[in-house]
Amino acid sequence: MIKRRLGLAASLAMIAVGAFAHGAAADCTAILIKFDADAFAYERNYTEATFNSAAGSQLNVVGIVSLFGGALADVDATTPGTEYTFLMTGLTSGGTTTAVVAGVTRYTTVYAGGTFSIYQDSPRDAPTSAGGMPPNPPVAGSVPDRFVDGTLILTGTLANFTTIVTRFSSGTYGGSFRADYTFTGFIGGQYYQRVQGTTCLVGGNWAAKGTAGGLANVPAGYSAHPNGKWDGPAVTEVSASTWGAIKQLYR
Repeated sequence: MIKRRLGLAASLAMIAVGAFAHGAAADCTAILIKFDADAFAYERNYTEATFNSAAGSQLNVVGIVSLFGGALADVDATTPGTEYTFLMTGLTSGGTTTAVVAGVTRYTTVYAGGTFSIYQDSPRDAPTSAGGMPPNPPVAGSVPDRFVDGTLILTGTLANFTTIVTRFSSGTYGGSFRADYTFTGFIGGQYYQRVQGTTCLVGGNWAAKGTAGGLANVPAGYSAHPNGKWDGPAVTEVSASTWGAIKQLYR
Protein backbone atom coordinates (compact mmCIF):
# COMPACT_ATOMS: atom_id res chain seq x y z
CA MET A 1 0.00 0.00 0.00
CA ILE A 2 1.22 3.49 -0.83
CA LYS A 3 0.79 4.83 2.69
CA ARG A 4 1.99 1.84 4.71
CA ARG A 5 5.31 3.59 5.43
CA LEU A 6 3.61 6.29 7.43
CA GLY A 7 3.06 4.06 10.51
CA LEU A 8 2.84 5.92 13.78
CA ALA A 9 3.53 9.21 12.03
CA ALA A 10 0.14 9.02 10.30
CA SER A 11 -1.56 8.82 13.68
CA LEU A 12 0.46 11.79 14.86
CA ALA A 13 -0.67 13.65 11.75
CA MET A 14 -4.31 13.17 12.71
CA ILE A 15 -3.52 14.58 16.14
CA ALA A 16 -2.09 17.59 14.34
CA VAL A 17 -5.37 18.00 12.46
CA GLY A 18 -7.13 18.14 15.81
CA ALA A 19 -4.74 20.82 16.93
CA PHE A 20 -5.87 22.94 13.96
CA ALA A 21 -9.48 22.97 15.15
CA HIS A 22 -10.76 26.08 16.87
CA GLY A 23 -13.82 28.21 17.44
CA ALA A 24 -17.05 27.08 15.83
CA ALA A 25 -15.27 24.05 14.39
CA ALA A 26 -15.61 22.37 17.78
CA ASP A 27 -19.17 21.41 16.77
CA CYS A 28 -18.02 19.82 13.50
CA THR A 29 -17.78 16.25 14.69
CA ALA A 30 -19.83 14.27 12.15
CA ILE A 31 -18.41 12.83 8.93
CA LEU A 32 -20.25 14.47 6.05
CA ILE A 33 -18.09 13.46 3.06
CA LYS A 34 -15.12 11.08 3.22
CA PHE A 35 -12.39 10.14 0.76
CA ASP A 36 -9.68 7.49 1.09
CA ALA A 37 -6.99 6.09 -1.21
CA ASP A 38 -8.26 7.56 -4.47
CA ALA A 39 -7.14 11.16 -3.98
CA PHE A 40 -4.04 12.94 -5.25
CA ALA A 41 -2.64 16.48 -5.11
CA TYR A 42 -0.53 18.25 -7.69
CA GLU A 43 0.83 21.76 -8.11
CA ARG A 44 2.90 23.80 -10.50
CA ASN A 45 6.03 24.39 -8.46
CA TYR A 46 6.77 21.71 -5.85
CA THR A 47 10.25 20.45 -4.92
CA GLU A 48 10.26 16.86 -3.72
CA ALA A 49 13.70 17.02 -2.11
CA THR A 50 12.54 19.61 0.40
CA PHE A 51 8.74 19.14 0.49
CA ASN A 52 8.73 22.74 -0.68
CA SER A 53 5.89 24.58 -2.39
CA ALA A 54 7.09 27.78 -4.00
CA ALA A 55 5.18 30.99 -3.38
CA GLY A 56 2.54 31.41 -6.06
CA SER A 57 2.36 27.70 -6.87
CA GLN A 58 -1.18 26.56 -7.72
CA LEU A 59 -2.42 23.48 -5.85
CA ASN A 60 -5.14 21.10 -7.06
CA VAL A 61 -6.59 18.06 -5.31
CA VAL A 62 -8.69 15.44 -7.11
CA GLY A 63 -10.39 12.44 -5.55
CA ILE A 64 -13.22 9.94 -5.38
CA VAL A 65 -15.72 10.10 -2.50
CA SER A 66 -15.88 6.84 -0.51
CA LEU A 67 -18.62 7.70 2.01
CA PHE A 68 -21.40 10.18 2.70
CA GLY A 69 -22.71 10.78 6.21
CA GLY A 70 -24.77 13.21 8.25
CA ALA A 71 -27.37 15.04 6.16
CA LEU A 72 -26.13 13.14 3.09
CA ALA A 73 -26.11 9.67 4.67
CA ASP A 74 -28.70 8.26 2.28
CA VAL A 75 -26.36 8.81 -0.69
CA ASP A 76 -24.45 5.58 -1.43
CA ALA A 77 -20.97 6.44 -2.67
CA THR A 78 -20.33 2.77 -3.53
CA THR A 79 -23.24 2.30 -5.92
CA PRO A 80 -22.01 0.23 -8.90
CA GLY A 81 -21.88 2.28 -12.06
CA THR A 82 -22.05 5.64 -10.28
CA GLU A 83 -19.16 7.60 -8.81
CA TYR A 84 -18.85 10.81 -6.81
CA THR A 85 -15.72 12.80 -7.48
CA PHE A 86 -14.30 16.15 -6.41
CA LEU A 87 -11.81 18.85 -7.33
CA MET A 88 -10.24 21.40 -5.00
CA THR A 89 -8.64 24.20 -6.97
CA GLY A 90 -7.68 27.89 -6.92
CA LEU A 91 -5.30 27.34 -3.98
CA THR A 92 -2.31 29.69 -4.15
CA SER A 93 0.77 28.83 -2.09
CA GLY A 94 2.29 31.40 0.21
CA GLY A 95 5.52 29.40 0.21
CA THR A 96 6.77 26.70 2.57
CA THR A 97 8.37 27.55 5.90
CA THR A 98 10.73 25.11 7.61
CA ALA A 99 11.37 24.74 11.33
CA VAL A 100 13.71 22.25 13.06
CA VAL A 101 13.27 21.42 16.74
CA ALA A 102 15.14 18.59 18.48
CA GLY A 103 15.83 16.83 15.22
CA VAL A 104 12.23 17.07 14.00
CA THR A 105 11.68 19.08 10.82
CA ARG A 106 8.31 20.61 10.11
CA TYR A 107 7.37 21.96 6.69
CA THR A 108 4.31 24.23 6.76
CA THR A 109 2.54 25.65 3.71
CA VAL A 110 -0.48 27.95 3.79
CA TYR A 111 -2.56 28.40 0.63
CA ALA A 112 -4.80 31.37 -0.07
CA GLY A 113 -8.23 31.16 -1.68
CA GLY A 114 -9.66 27.93 -2.99
CA THR A 115 -12.93 26.36 -4.08
CA PHE A 116 -14.24 22.81 -4.33
CA SER A 117 -16.81 21.07 -6.50
CA ILE A 118 -18.36 17.61 -6.21
CA TYR A 119 -19.83 15.67 -9.11
CA GLN A 120 -22.05 12.63 -9.67
CA ASP A 121 -21.15 10.64 -12.76
CA SER A 122 -22.02 7.39 -14.53
CA PRO A 123 -20.26 5.15 -15.34
CA ARG A 124 -17.25 5.05 -13.02
CA ASP A 125 -14.39 6.30 -15.15
CA ALA A 126 -12.11 8.40 -12.92
CA PRO A 127 -8.58 6.98 -12.53
CA THR A 128 -7.79 5.35 -9.19
CA SER A 129 -4.76 4.69 -7.01
CA ALA A 130 -4.62 1.09 -8.27
CA GLY A 131 -2.24 1.97 -11.05
CA GLY A 132 -4.63 4.21 -12.92
CA MET A 133 -3.34 7.71 -12.14
CA PRO A 134 -1.52 9.08 -15.19
CA PRO A 135 1.78 10.86 -14.51
CA ASN A 136 2.45 14.56 -14.85
CA PRO A 137 -1.00 16.14 -14.55
CA PRO A 138 -2.91 17.90 -15.89
CA VAL A 139 -3.57 15.21 -18.50
CA ALA A 140 -6.22 15.99 -21.12
CA GLY A 141 -9.15 13.61 -20.89
CA SER A 142 -8.05 12.20 -17.53
CA VAL A 143 -6.84 14.47 -14.70
CA PRO A 144 -8.70 16.54 -13.72
CA ASP A 145 -11.18 16.00 -16.58
CA ARG A 146 -12.63 12.70 -15.33
CA PHE A 147 -13.09 14.13 -11.86
CA VAL A 148 -15.21 17.05 -13.06
CA ASP A 149 -17.53 15.41 -15.57
CA GLY A 150 -21.08 14.32 -14.86
CA THR A 151 -23.55 16.39 -12.85
CA LEU A 152 -22.35 19.12 -10.50
CA ILE A 153 -24.07 18.47 -7.14
CA LEU A 154 -22.19 20.64 -4.60
CA THR A 155 -19.83 23.61 -4.59
CA GLY A 156 -18.09 25.53 -1.87
CA THR A 157 -15.24 27.79 -0.85
CA LEU A 158 -12.06 27.02 1.07
CA ALA A 159 -10.08 29.23 3.44
CA ASN A 160 -6.87 28.85 5.45
CA PHE A 161 -5.87 25.68 3.58
CA THR A 162 -2.74 24.50 5.40
CA THR A 163 -0.48 21.48 5.01
CA ILE A 164 2.10 20.32 7.56
CA VAL A 165 4.70 17.66 6.82
CA THR A 166 6.65 16.44 9.85
CA ARG A 167 9.86 14.49 9.29
CA PHE A 168 11.48 12.74 12.25
CA SER A 169 15.17 12.01 12.77
CA SER A 170 14.41 8.29 12.35
CA GLY A 171 13.35 8.94 8.76
CA THR A 172 9.66 8.35 9.39
CA TYR A 173 7.32 11.18 8.59
CA GLY A 174 3.70 12.17 8.62
CA GLY A 175 1.55 14.92 7.25
CA SER A 176 -1.79 16.58 7.74
CA PHE A 177 -3.95 19.21 6.11
CA ARG A 178 -6.95 21.29 7.09
CA ALA A 179 -9.11 24.07 5.74
CA ASP A 180 -12.28 25.90 6.64
CA TYR A 181 -15.04 25.33 4.11
CA THR A 182 -18.46 26.76 3.33
CA PHE A 183 -21.05 25.24 1.00
CA THR A 184 -22.18 27.81 -1.58
CA GLY A 185 -24.30 25.83 -4.08
CA PHE A 186 -25.57 24.18 -6.21
CA ILE A 187 -28.67 26.29 -5.42
CA GLY A 188 -31.87 24.40 -6.05
CA GLY A 189 -30.13 21.03 -6.00
CA GLN A 190 -31.39 18.35 -3.64
CA TYR A 191 -27.99 17.93 -1.99
CA TYR A 192 -27.31 21.62 -1.39
CA GLN A 193 -30.68 22.10 0.31
CA ARG A 194 -29.55 19.68 3.02
CA VAL A 195 -26.21 21.37 3.77
CA GLN A 196 -26.91 24.99 2.82
CA GLY A 197 -24.97 27.39 5.05
CA THR A 198 -22.79 24.68 6.61
CA THR A 199 -19.35 26.01 7.59
CA CYS A 200 -16.97 23.47 9.11
CA LEU A 201 -13.59 21.80 8.53
CA VAL A 202 -12.14 19.59 5.83
CA GLY A 203 -8.90 17.82 6.69
CA GLY A 204 -6.98 14.59 7.14
CA ASN A 205 -3.68 12.95 6.25
CA TRP A 206 -1.32 14.62 3.79
CA ALA A 207 1.14 11.97 2.59
CA ALA A 208 3.61 14.22 0.80
CA LYS A 209 5.82 13.00 -2.01
CA GLY A 210 9.52 13.66 -1.52
CA THR A 211 12.91 12.26 -2.41
CA ALA A 212 14.09 12.91 1.16
CA GLY A 213 12.00 10.47 3.18
CA GLY A 214 8.76 10.94 1.28
CA LEU A 215 6.57 8.74 -0.89
CA ALA A 216 8.63 7.44 -3.78
CA ASN A 217 5.90 5.38 -5.45
CA VAL A 218 3.39 8.15 -6.16
CA PRO A 219 3.25 8.79 -9.94
CA ALA A 220 5.49 11.54 -11.27
CA GLY A 221 4.02 15.02 -11.12
CA TYR A 222 1.96 14.58 -7.93
CA SER A 223 2.97 16.29 -4.69
CA ALA A 224 0.86 14.33 -2.19
CA HIS A 225 -1.49 11.40 -1.69
CA PRO A 226 -4.06 12.67 0.85
CA ASN A 227 -7.09 11.15 2.48
CA GLY A 228 -9.60 12.91 4.71
CA LYS A 229 -13.11 14.18 5.22
CA TRP A 230 -15.44 17.11 5.24
CA ASP A 231 -16.77 17.33 8.79
CA GLY A 232 -20.34 18.42 9.43
CA PRO A 233 -22.40 19.53 12.42
CA ALA A 234 -23.06 16.86 15.01
CA VAL A 235 -26.39 15.13 14.46
CA THR A 236 -28.82 15.53 17.38
CA GLU A 237 -30.87 12.44 18.09
CA VAL A 238 -34.63 12.98 18.39
CA SER A 239 -36.92 10.75 20.44
CA ALA A 240 -40.63 10.44 19.74
CA SER A 241 -42.96 11.56 22.56
CA THR A 242 -46.41 12.97 23.29
CA TRP A 243 -47.59 16.25 24.74
CA GLY A 244 -48.94 14.40 27.77
CA ALA A 245 -45.57 12.80 28.46
CA ILE A 246 -43.81 16.15 28.18
CA LYS A 247 -46.22 17.77 30.68
CA GLN A 248 -45.45 15.00 33.17
CA LEU A 249 -41.83 16.17 33.26
CA TYR A 250 -42.84 19.54 34.75
CA ARG A 251 -45.34 18.39 37.41
